Amino acid sequence: MTSLRESKDKIFSFIVILVDILLINLGFYIAFMIKFNFSPPEINIVPYIEIIPFITIAALLYFDLYGLLAVFRKSLYETLYSIFFAVVLLSITTMAITYFNQGFSFPRSILLMAPVIQISLLTLWRIFVWETKKFVLDTRKVAVIGSTLEEVTNIVEKIRGSASNMLLDIKYSCDTSDIDNVLRYIDLADEVFVCSSVSNRDRVKIIGYCINKGKGIYIIPDLSEILLYKSHMLQFDDVPTFAVENLKLSSGQRYMKRGFDIAVSLVGTVILLPIMAIVAASIKLNSKGTAIYSQERVTREGKTFKLYKFRTMVEDAEKKTGPVMSVEGDNRVTQVGNILRKLRLDEIPQLFNVLTGAMSIVGPRPERPHFVEQFKKEIPGYEYRTSVKAGITGLAQVLGKYTTIPEDKLRYDLLYIRNYSILFDIKIILQTLKVAFMGQSSEGFNKYVNENLEKAPVGNIVGN
Repeated sequence: MTSLRESKDKIFSFIVILVDILLINLGFYIAFMIKFNFSPPEINIVPYIEIIPFITIAALLYFDLYGLLAVFRKSLYETLYSIFFAVVLLSITTMAITYFNQGFSFPRSILLMAPVIQISLLTLWRIFVWETKKFVLDTRKVAVIGSTLEEVTNIVEKIRGSASNMLLDIKYSCDTSDIDNVLRYIDLADEVFVCSSVSNRDRVKIIGYCINKGKGIYIIPDLSEILLYKSHMLQFDDVPTFAVENLKLSSGQRYMKRGFDIAVSLVGTVILLPIMAIVAASIKLNSKGTAIYSQERVTREGKTFKLYKFRTMVEDAEKKTGPVMSVEGDNRVTQVGNILRKLRLDEIPQLFNVLTGAMSIVGPRPERPHFVEQFKKEIPGYEYRTSVKAGITGLAQVLGKYTTIPEDKLRYDLLYIRNYSILFDIKIILQTLKVAFMGQSSEGFNKYVNENLEKAPVGNIVGN
């Protein structure tokens, strides 16, 4: 049954993506029809026909970049927002393709008209897909297996935040004190989530049972599993081993990353200078104090540096409290500061930190020494995130939220280090543009999830 469901899902997703590509090209065709009164000359239409394969490839790349190929992994709102960014980037790429293809008879007015048509068509199509998915795809019952109520509550809240997208219905939560009870709930579920704190012995038993029963299984990795990621196998006599690479960049990678950082920060500084002036003036008009402030942060190998940011809080916000993390609804944040945070404009002065070599464009978030020492004591392996320079943006920043717990941010940081490449940095930068315009998600715990889990002991049904 699981394989049949998976096949059905894949076929449905393939059809959705196929129609996406057809609508992209239909948008260009309609633009030609409108431009030339339904009779486009051959000299104009031929350059477009020649680059259709390149447009299709570019569209697939941008759709993958913004998560549109995973049809129901995002909310409808984020899907439509991603369509906008993907089409805009595709339009810029199409201009470049026509130039290198010497398709000078490709009217520039088409490049302005087509994106509007494409966004309209794709929006209507994806809304239709969203509304009909429940009639085409099956909802899957989920069991969450963890060690504590707090851990299960957190994971359930995260899953339920995207449950409507992934068609998941969280039915059961179990702890591992009674493994037979866990296996009974696995029998009742279609998909199983295993929390990171589940012991290795229980995890092996649960995974094996799920595989034998044909259940979908999702593992939340712990530190050791992230370190094993991308390791390669070596054999010593008849003993297989995994060779685990150091969690750091090679000398060549560091030089390449530094060159990339300098180029991007120089271009970014020149382009963003007018915005910096406007932001600085807005801060000064809104509240007393300097427009830019500096604060001690930690970067590679635990070294500290002075980080520059636009001020988003009242002057001397921590004079009475000392170092405390900002939370949702923090009354120390000014009106202008709230806008700057949502759009991430407060981070712009960090381009100067990149130019001086203290930071990278992409990397783990630069944390304050006080909190670094605190997290080192509380979170095993936290120090590994400083094996690379801190970054203005990063994997944790684009995939996480302000409310994402430090343990999950650490997982993203370590996965970034393990997967580093220039192309990966470019991908994260492009994703940051979308996140910046969408604003930061900073929701608190879902009330429904908390109430249901607190009323029902772990191991009982948590949703109907």
